[in-house]
Amino acid sequence: MRIAFVGKGGSGKTSLSVLYSHFVGALGNRVVLVDADLNLHAGSLLSPDFVFPSELYLSQPKVMQEIRTYLRGKNHRITDLSAFVKTTPPTSDSNFIHLDNINDPIVQKFSIPLVGLRLMTVGTYDSAALGTSCYHNNLGIFENILSHTIDESAWLIADMVAGIDAFANTLYTQFDLVVLVVEPTRRGVEVVKQFLHLAECGEILETLVVVGNKIRTPNDDSFLRREIPSELYLGSFIFSDYMLTVDQSKIPLESNMIEDPNRCLLSLIHDRINSQSSRQIQRMTMLHDLHRRYVAQSYISERFGDLSNQIDPNLDLSSNRRLYEL
Repeated sequence: MRIAFVGKGGSGKTSLSVLYSHFVGALGNRVVLVDADLNLHAGSLLSPDFVFPSELYLSQPKVMQEIRTYLRGKNHRITDLSAFVKTTPPTSDSNFIHLDNINDPIVQKFSIPLVGLRLMTVGTYDSAALGTSCYHNNLGIFENILSHTIDESAWLIADMVAGIDAFANTLYTQFDLVVLVVEPTRRGVEVVKQFLHLAECGEILETLVVVGNKIRTPNDDSFLRREIPSELYLGSFIFSDYMLTVDQSKIPLESNMIEDPNRCLLSLIHDRINSQSSRQIQRMTMLHDLHRRYVAQSYISERFGDLSNQIDPNLDLSSNRRLYEL
């Protein structure tokens, strides 16, 4: 399964994505946590002195080239690696990342084992690219990874970019469940409403739940329940003295240390995603549609020609068999 934590900057999505990763890992599951935020905090929450090695950032040019070369496999529809764009879909001849395989070459090489899970990091701004690059460019390789990943029997959990940035690319389509984290403030609710509107337009509303965070009083909870549709509001994380202590000192964040109501909400999130049916076919259909739209833009077609033929019409979307073949 794959789950993304999103929300306004400062809402607590990083803390909750790390908490949930620890919670799922403690149940004996294989977990890959991906830090896809440009502020790199996931690793230090798991291990306070940990610094992810920059040479393993997924967005490093050499790393991107190696991963795309591997994923390309024998896919003859990618005529040149430069034409492996962010929306390029897999084919019957592609290689896939298998999260449940402890020897998967991409997971083994570009993730770090940490507190019972594996951590990948997209990366942040490079000093050489200051003023000349957009962080969305870094996320293209994460899009490729998601579209070429088999996650049955394992978990991919993503700490995502802030706000509604996921709608600037294919990321909003790539998850079984999207947890939208909101603080009990008017600005926080406004971001939720923007996200819900775009989720409806993007036909992913069924994958979305909203959780409140940093709830100090019953009025905080009531405020969010008035403003957010009840069918989407899963529950609230109460303000946590333990999590504040973690933020102020050098101790790791552990799900078994949080308050009982908060641990119950982690269980609710887990129950919700486990009740979801597989979205593999829907995800691939949406990816194909977004790919056609993306490559039809003049700046893409003028550079690469017609990339719509990267879609494999013979890929059997109703069966996992081909997707599991290396």
